[in-house]
Amino acid sequence: MSLPPKNEGRIDLTLLDLYSLRHLEALLGRTRVELEDIARHAVRHYRPFPLRSEARPFSRKPARQKKRWIDNPVDPLKAIQSRILARMLKRVMLPEHLLGGVRGKSIADNVRRHLANKYLVTIDIRNFFPSITPQQVYAAWRKTLNCSPRIAHLLTGLTTFRGRLPQGAPTSTLLANLVLSAIDGEIRDACTTNRITYSSWVDDLAFSGDTAPKIVGPVIAALRNGGFSASHQKIKIMGPGNRKVLNNLVIGRFVTVRKEYVTRIRAGIHNLMCGKVGPSEVDGYVSSLEGSIGYLGLFDSKKSEKYRRQLDQARTFAMSSHFAA
Repeated sequence: MSLPPKNEGRIDLTLLDLYSLRHLEALLGRTRVELEDIARHAVRHYRPFPLRSEARPFSRKPARQKKRWIDNPVDPLKAIQSRILARMLKRVMLPEHLLGGVRGKSIADNVRRHLANKYLVTIDIRNFFPSITPQQVYAAWRKTLNCSPRIAHLLTGLTTFRGRLPQGAPTSTLLANLVLSAIDGEIRDACTTNRITYSSWVDDLAFSGDTAPKIVGPVIAALRNGGFSASHQKIKIMGPGNRKVLNNLVIGRFVTVRKEYVTRIRAGIHNLMCGKVGPSEVDGYVSSLEGSIGYLGLFDSKKSEKYRRQLDQARTFAMSSHFAA
């Protein structure tokens, strides 16, 4: 394992040290000519589509009408990006505070870092992926991971789209982590000075400790210096008298899901049992509930199993009722 560069002091990174095009060809299963052609015309290998926010059938809140675009790479570019992720980026040992998209790490790991602390501060980076430039991605390949200029330029072409980091590409989350690690030095320094625990789940930053509210100013300044901005309306400071919520989980003596989350699961099962879901909607409805119950199982396996059994019964009842009708 190579030693981290001097300017990465406290960050534990495994460098790629990639200077051989022949080695890159072997890693990605394509000739350099093919890779350079695909990188040069990468825009042809995306099929963007709008992702509409749709309310779950058992949610009381209406869906937001705002559309979010998914850049959606397609083969052969997507296959190449998947190999870049599996054979290159997953080798990188990220700093322990960067958890989103990291193999073996979950939202539970992120939240548990902040257990039993007096204050919890959460800050969201506005439009994180679209704000990441090809120059920042190139710097991650060239300076952080120590690839040759030619290879860094080639990999940047294969992992960016129309001047931004593409949402929906296999490589984007880990590259976003690398970019964040390159610009959050001032944040880490302020956290060390004030004994604040810091973690990130992609674009959601969390800070906890007795002096956590002090971190808001340094975070906003560091993000601005790195070319980003915070969503000011989403900055939350939760103290001893507040319910502390991070990633839709409640942090107390232990981690639990919000009561509202469990209530929605119960309501969804009830609606299914009462015949309020049409035959054509049952599969998608059940799939959504299964995802919610699975998430609950990360923190309360007994309750999750109970609702899973109830859902199986409700699904059987709903299908038999529709068949009889």
